[in-house]
Amino acid sequence: MAGRYKVTTNSIRYLIVEHFKDRKSIGKLVKVSHSTVFAIIKRWKLCGTVENALKSGAPHKLTPRNRSFVMHKIKKNPRFSAVKLATELEKDLQ
Repeated sequence: MAGRYKVTTNSIRYLIVEHFKDRKSIGKLVKVSHSTVFAIIKRWKLCGTVENALKSGAPHKLTPRNRSFVMHKIKKNPRFSAVKLATELEKDLQ
């Protein structure tokens, strides 16, 4: 499923900032809306960068490989207990 909005790449963001310094009509030049231009410039003025901010939250506990291992075991035997699954996962990690 596609996102609801178009993502502006970092190269376009830096281009917008460079043209802002030169005071040229930016929106028509890079073909983005003026609200996008002003949002990028506002973030550049506040933070000094146009990069995406780091996302908060805890890191994943399982790697994608371990997650697929767990899903495979559960699909193979749905009555598999959580304790046995944890011990097998520990064995697999070593």
